[in-house]
Amino acid sequence: MENTEILKLWKQYDEKLEKNLSLNQRIISELQQQKAKKALTPVKRIKWGAVLIGIIYIGFLGWGLYHLWPSQQVFLLGSITGHLLFCIAAIILYLRQLIVIHEIDVSENIIHIQQRLALLQTSTVKVVALCLLQLPLFSTFNITLSLINDRPFHFWLIQMPIVALFTVMGLWLYINVHPRNADKRWFRILFCGSEWSSILRAGKLLKEIDELVH
Repeated sequence: MENTEILKLWKQYDEKLEKNLSLNQRIISELQQQKAKKALTPVKRIKWGAVLIGIIYIGFLGWGLYHLWPSQQVFLLGSITGHLLFCIAAIILYLRQLIVIHEIDVSENIIHIQQRLALLQTSTVKVVALCLLQLPLFSTFNITLSLINDRPFHFWLIQMPIVALFTVMGLWLYINVHPRNADKRWFRILFCGSEWSSILRAGKLLKEIDELVH
């Protein structure tokens, strides 16, 4: 009889201990979620700042197009128009990222938060790659028809190699600025700011939750 009572008490103790462990895991998981969400606060500020600067830059480019159009400086107009389109695309991506951050803020599902954070990481890299793709436009704004017609030597042997170099650089960076290269030194230099480090910190906290749960 005593053995039966002891086993019963032991079982009750195990059940209470399991409940306490489960409760502690849930509390720690919730705290880690809050820390992960808080880690994205500076990211949100940076992205809102990028949107604001982008809007101002678009206004400046639009003002330039308005005062240059119509003009015989077709390369300058083309360069400004290209910058304008890239800037609009970047702002759209930044706004989508802010929506993703909001979804992370209001979500309580760890799997959903991890999925949204993965999307945020990919999108953050993508917008940088998109901005680097416009490198050739920085080498075409000064091209004029008089340069082509009156100074062909300068155009073909100096200007065009510069355009070609910027084009190759832009394409290479657009293709290689990708999360798969996150361990490369040049990638870490490119993404050395607080925005990327905050996203990585949030991901690390969520990984700790996943390890705790499983």
